[in-house]
Amino acid sequence: MWPSYQDEHEFNAHLVCRMCCMDERDRVQKKTFTKWVNKHLMKVRKHINDLYEDLRDGHNLISLLEVLSGIKLPREKGRMRFHRLQNVQIALDFLKQRQVRTFDGFWL
Repeated sequence: MWPSYQDEHEFNAHLVCRMCCMDERDRVQKKTFTKWVNKHLMKVRKHINDLYEDLRDGHNLISLLEVLSGIKLPREKGRMRFHRLQNVQIALDFLKQRQVRTFDGFWL
């Protein structure tokens, strides 16, 4: 059942409150997962500050998968967009080969 609202202002206030709660939850999850990633990357003397920025070129992502799996993965050494995309693809292919499920339950 939907909650009833007295007017549009009350409804908008409720939406703002919900959005703030979601933003806070996202911030906490990002911070928690960043700490978890750093705990594992510490084993190879690597560290990330921003989860989204520091995993997007694929290098740290591949390093994380290597630490977690114990398997050495190939990687592109360049810094051009193509090399970054190729490294992310290497990580995704590795996960797909091992039939790792995504958060929404779909197989990679």
